[in-house]
Amino acid sequence: MRTGIRVTAVVCLFLVCAGKEARGQIVIQYPGTPRYELGAQFTAVAPGGPVDAGNLGPGLHFGYNYNEFLALESDLNGYHPVTFFLGPRIGYTSRDLGVYVKARPGLIHFTSGESSIAPIEKNPTHFALDTGVVLARYFESGFYVRCDVGRIFVNYGGGSYTDPVTRQTYHLGTPGGFLGSIGIGARW
Repeated sequence: MRTGIRVTAVVCLFLVCAGKEARGQIVIQYPGTPRYELGAQFTAVAPGGPVDAGNLGPGLHFGYNYNEFLALESDLNGYHPVTFFLGPRIGYTSRDLGVYVKARPGLIHFTSGESSIAPIEKNPTHFALDTGVVLARYFESGFYVRCDVGRIFVNYGGGSYTDPVTRQTYHLGTPGGFLGSIGIGARW
C-alpha cells in the first residue's frame, strides 16, 4: 500500500515537472493581452421585423480582457435606435490579430417617430441579443481597428398588429436583423 502511494506521488511529481519543462520550451515570448479596451465606432443597425427603420450612428466600446481567449465587453450605440449590449467575447487574441465570436444581451430603444407601429411606440424599449463575429487588428502602439458583423434579435413581444391605414398586418415576436460596426480604439 505504501509503495503504491510513493510510486503514485513520484509519477505525479515527474509529470508536473516534465509538463512544466515542456511548456517552458514552447512558450512564445508575448508580454500578455492588455486588460482594457476603449474605442469609438460607427454602427449600422437594421433590427428587422415590424420596424423597417435602420440607421447609422456613432457608438462607444469598452472591453475587459480576462485573458487572451475571454473578454467582457459593452457597446453603447446612439442615434436612432439607441442600443446597449453587455456580454462575453470568446476567441483568440495574438499580438497582431483577434478573431472572436460574441453573444451579448442588451436593450434597444426606439426614439419617438422612428416606428409607426403603435405597440412599439407605446413601449419603445425592448430586450435584444447581439450575436456575431469580431475581427480586430492590433498595433504595437496600443491602438486597434475592429470590425463587428452579426445579427440582432429583438423581442417585440407576442401577437400581431394591423395598421389601420394600410391594413398591413405586422407579426410581433423575435425576428433577426443586421448589426455591424467599424471602430478604432486603444488598449492598455
